[in-house]
Amino acid sequence: MTRHLISIQAQAATVTASTLAELLRQTGTKIMQLTEGLDINHRTAQRRIKEPETLTIKELLALAALLRVPEQQLIDLIRDEYQNRPAEATEDAEASTEPVERKGSVVKKEQPRKLKKN
Repeated sequence: MTRHLISIQAQAATVTASTLAELLRQTGTKIMQLTEGLDINHRTAQRRIKEPETLTIKELLALAALLRVPEQQLIDLIRDEYQNRPAEATEDAEASTEPVERKGSVVKKEQPRKLKKN
């Protein structure tokens, strides 16, 4: 996985991170700061950390401002994190949409209903 050097502008510091979660951890950003800075609820903030490709443009710009990071560096980090994610997650999602047959279950065939004549 590619490690990105992210320059934090206000603190004149550089951190190395390969995921958004790692970047947030290294900058000391708490989930509450994320929810307030991006104007989202706690559950959405957790999802954004786990799946940063779901960030909206508004949230991405707010996150860059919150972390004091150039937008392009943040976009590069998220893009590389998404591209380097294991393929297992997509296979699980596809498998969950397939119907599951249970042994011993009875499938009842429905007869077409006849319309009543008035």
